[in-house]
Amino acid sequence: MGNLNDYIEWRGDLRFSDVGLCEVDALILSIISYMRFDGVVPGVDEDSSVTLLEAVKRLLGKNKGKKVTIGKLFPPEFIALTVAAAKSRRFSGIRLMCYENEISEVEEKQFSALTFKITRDKYFVAFRGTDDTLTGWKESFNMSFMLPIPAQREAAEYFSKVAKKYNGSFYLGGHSKGGNLAVYAAAEAEDSAKDRIITIYNNDGPGFDREYVNGEKFRSVQDKILTVVPQSSVVGMLLEHEEEYVIVKSNAGGLLQHDGSTWEVTGGSFVHLDTVTEDSKLIDRRLKEWLDGMPPSGREKFVDTVFETLTATNAKTLTELTSDKLKLVKAWSSLDQTTKNFLLKFAAILIKHNALSVKKKKSK
Repeated sequence: MGNLNDYIEWRGDLRFSDVGLCEVDALILSIISYMRFDGVVPGVDEDSSVTLLEAVKRLLGKNKGKKVTIGKLFPPEFIALTVAAAKSRRFSGIRLMCYENEISEVEEKQFSALTFKITRDKYFVAFRGTDDTLTGWKESFNMSFMLPIPAQREAAEYFSKVAKKYNGSFYLGGHSKGGNLAVYAAAEAEDSAKDRIITIYNNDGPGFDREYVNGEKFRSVQDKILTVVPQSSVVGMLLEHEEEYVIVKSNAGGLLQHDGSTWEVTGGSFVHLDTVTEDSKLIDRRLKEWLDGMPPSGREKFVDTVFETLTATNAKTLTELTSDKLKLVKAWSSLDQTTKNFLLKFAAILIKHNALSVKKKKSK
């Protein structure tokens, strides 16, 4: 089976006006939103835009021949995919606008979004998932006890601005936390904006607490949500999902399936499966049990303790932190025993799931 790059090669000569947006396109645009387009794509208060081809050329020129990177946790395939898309007829001419990228350690906020104009009257609003910053990861963990997190509020405000600024119809989407932000932005939108939403793509992003998914706002857009998860999903199974979701086949094993570039493609869609794996269901239950073992106040204290310890190393990103083993050892030694026990239990759940998933993958 093919992958995202194969899809660009297969369908790259067909403009969106020839063949409309599909689930594979939505993931590609969501991945492109991880690129650091600061100073390249105009902001939300500007009236100009650039084509994807222009944006990629500027991005590469801005780095002056240096290797473009978006962090240690992100595969180089994301950058290669963006370059390949920019060279294709299908993606090269779409216009990028309304770029925002905000990091606030004080607010514990990591938010980024941009809007693609894919045809004369259709737009794709893409929300970035968790980036390489410790601030971004702390905010994502805050989702276990806080609603809304700052990025969710920003997402709702961002879509409100874009919907008022442009006529036409909208797709919303994102990968990982970005998928969650897309759903929240749609659910919180005014009715006039909701009516113009075609589909909301949540690519392996977490859900919400039970109260929110049972609420009127979520249910008002529930039928427009397409949640896509790989067969051994972890992130996409977190928290609660009331919407229907589709399961896709990945060519990777374990936690690496969260990387959308590993999802298999045939024609104009992903390779769909009937159900997630048993180990995915098992980790879903165990993580929920792990979270249920702590009240919201306990989760907040746990997250604060872990990230206060990590930031005490003066690292700002996971790349900085993982590049210095002494910092990691120092951070671990500084944790109290209760926090260490919770972390060890969490790690044991993930390691066991990963081992089972990889073992099954190799046996096929």
